[in-house]
Amino acid sequence: MRLTYRAGIFGLLILCVTACRSELLPTPYPTYTPYPTYTPYPTYTPPAPVNKLPTNQLPSAEIEDLVWPKGARDDVIPFVDAAEFVGETITVEGTVIRAHNSGSAVFLNFSPEVDAFTAVIFPDDWPKFPAPPEDLFYGKLVRIEGVIEEYQGSPEIIIRDPWQIEVALTLGQPILTDCTCPQETPAPPTTELTSPDPAVPSPSSEPQEATRLTSTDETATDETAISWENAADYAGQTVTVAGHVVDTYNSGKVVFLNFDQDYAKTFKVVIFPDAWPRFPGPPEDYYRDKTIQVTGQVEMYQNAPEIIVEQPEQIEIME
Repeated sequence: MRLTYRAGIFGLLILCVTACRSELLPTPYPTYTPYPTYTPYPTYTPPAPVNKLPTNQLPSAEIEDLVWPKGARDDVIPFVDAAEFVGETITVEGTVIRAHNSGSAVFLNFSPEVDAFTAVIFPDDWPKFPAPPEDLFYGKLVRIEGVIEEYQGSPEIIIRDPWQIEVALTLGQPILTDCTCPQETPAPPTTELTSPDPAVPSPSSEPQEATRLTSTDETATDETAISWENAADYAGQTVTVAGHVVDTYNSGKVVFLNFDQDYAKTFKVVIFPDAWPRFPGPPEDYYRDKTIQVTGQVEMYQNAPEIIVEQPEQIEIME
């Protein structure tokens, strides 16, 4: 009896231990099939941006209406390539998108980038142009000839003479940027139309040429001089203009000899400081109230004709 009791207790203990162990062991989570691996979206390569036309190019419709006064050339490079030709004499083409006069130089910029090609004109050369260079060339498609130099890491050409810069013109547009400086190809001498030589063309074909001089050093006679009132008709030509100086003005930077009280819109003689010491006296005093003849190239500045005088021999006082 006691043996049977003990066996029952032992069996009960084994059952309890087995039950406890079964409760302590966690039931493992079922194994799930993982989500299928998706093929990622293909990498999108955006199309290359459409390059804008270089600054020195114009729509074809406009190019067809443009002409270069010097004709076609094969030594022209776009301004974006100028840095590759440092130290070489070459012609650079581009559109002037910004023109700035700092007081010590005029800068013609072809790109907003600070290290891009620039054309530079110093004050001593400003009077050689018919108008301030910063106004004359702004927004124009131009070609600039000269030695490409490097300044602070940027390519540049220093313009010392107007013939170094050529402006693209529309068909029929007059050229108003001629200068009296030496050209690479000198123009043939002009034959005076009053010559009795029968080979000389008749003045009736080109009436304005009758007053053109054969040389800027030649002293004009009364018959060849034109009135100051008609000077604007001879823009770009070297002629002799006659008139009475009614007023003069020295601004400190330039002397003006005026032939009419409405000086802003009429012909005037312009003399810059470098030339003042060459005259017998201050030009504004020496020529006031005098009747004179002045020989030189008629240029247009702010829609008014003028002649820039550099030598006293260009002006003759008439008795």
